[in-house]
Amino acid sequence: MNFLPLLGKRLKDDEVTDVLESAQIEVVYDFDRLHENVPDRYWAASKKDGFRFGFDANQILQVIFLYVEPIEDFTPVTRDDCDIPFFSSIADAETHAAKMRFPVTKGKSTVLGIPSEWLRLDHDKQSLHYEFRGNQLALVTVAKAR
Repeated sequence: MNFLPLLGKRLKDDEVTDVLESAQIEVVYDFDRLHENVPDRYWAASKKDGFRFGFDANQILQVIFLYVEPIEDFTPVTRDDCDIPFFSSIADAETHAAKMRFPVTKGKSTVLGIPSEWLRLDHDKQSLHYEFRGNQLALVTVAKAR
């Protein structure tokens, strides 16, 4: 699947609607229940296809999560026809970034007790955030550049 052309599209744009309808994906409205001035969001997930879309309050696709490992009941995303590059290690991602002259940010974190290493490649139109858990690529986050 080609994810990159969808970034920045509106929820009701034909390209996005086609994906939602073909995969029978429901859109969930996530509003500021606690009155903390957090902008509303819209989420659309296909657990069987291994991805989740995040739309902002204006219904513009800002982020795409690609589940590479079976996390949170998601089946791993199909890599065969995907327009996002996948890497087997942080070193491979760094080599790719150097070759393409993309700025790189790296780090380590522990979220909910799960340690991970990550690397973010910044492109003109998007960033690609690769999360490795136990030296295995687990999650790729594609975010629209600000």
